[in-house]
Amino acid sequence: MVNFKKYQIASFAKSPKGKILMSIIILAIIASVTFTNMRKTITIKIDDKEETLVTYKGKVKDVLETMGIEVDPKDKVEPSLEGKVSEGDTISIKRAVSVKLTVGDKQIEINTAEDTIKEMLVAEKEQLKSQGIEYNEGVDEIAPALDTKITKDLKIDLVKVEVKKELAKEAIDFDVVVEEDSSLDSGVEEVKQEGVSGEKEVTYEVIYKNGKEVSRTLKSSKVISEPVNKIVVQGTRKTIASRNGQLLDYKSVIYVEATAYSGGGITATGTVPVRDPNGISTISVDPRVIPLGSLVYVEGYGKAIAADTGGAIVGNIIDVYVNSNEEALNNWGRRYDVPVYILAYPGEW
Repeated sequence: MVNFKKYQIASFAKSPKGKILMSIIILAIIASVTFTNMRKTITIKIDDKEETLVTYKGKVKDVLETMGIEVDPKDKVEPSLEGKVSEGDTISIKRAVSVKLTVGDKQIEINTAEDTIKEMLVAEKEQLKSQGIEYNEGVDEIAPALDTKITKDLKIDLVKVEVKKELAKEAIDFDVVVEEDSSLDSGVEEVKQEGVSGEKEVTYEVIYKNGKEVSRTLKSSKVISEPVNKIVVQGTRKTIASRNGQLLDYKSVIYVEATAYSGGGITATGTVPVRDPNGISTISVDPRVIPLGSLVYVEGYGKAIAADTGGAIVGNIIDVYVNSNEEALNNWGRRYDVPVYILAYPGEW
């Protein structure tokens, strides 16, 4: 009986109907196994939000499409959209946010999913370059700092810094040299030699920020031609006209109070006082003001030698010698602001 059943089964399996049925059973088993293998439990993380789900899709982009999740070109997706999905995987999506970058008077808006400003500048290098902006790390200035985290509506200021060397030729000013000439009257001025400016080649380090010069530092200087000084001759000779019309050279003038005395005797320098309207008379002085032995010319009196002193002759006071007491009191008296011209100091005449 058992053998008979085995015979019937074997006969059915070999029959056309049996073969069809066996094929159907095998395909069902394969489909069941395949369907079971396609079923996966995964996690989708969008920024800080997570969701666990079951999917039968094999690629990241298909999973997101099934879930109705749209991805911006600037969003960061890991694994990539073409990546395979396996059991237990996590698909991370970091949404791009808008930041504003200001360079001089230009402001651009950038969508980025990078973590820091530095990473954003690297990732957006080509986009920035297309708008005429190139960031030169270590030279350009940026605020906030490169390691600042990217947040929505972050404002970034980029200052383009350029350091250039500039060559220039500059004039070297000449000096004016003044020479004194005692043969020329005081107040007379003559140009002995005209001045000529020199020339030098200078190198500057110039710093530009956003195209505007902010500093200029002299780095080197080379003289091409030396300047020629201007020489001016100034006269120092001082002259006055005496009572008889003679021109007298003098060194300086002192304004004094002048009194008169007479009576002869011996002066402080051991000479006899004299009054000689046509020659050299004697006056009494304060040696601290007019040194004894000086040759002077007293306005209204004439030439004199400072040969005497007196107890009342202190400071800018002189006593002129006359031949009589009457002349001292009535003719000369006491005069104020009398010019006394120093013609020569002791040993000079």
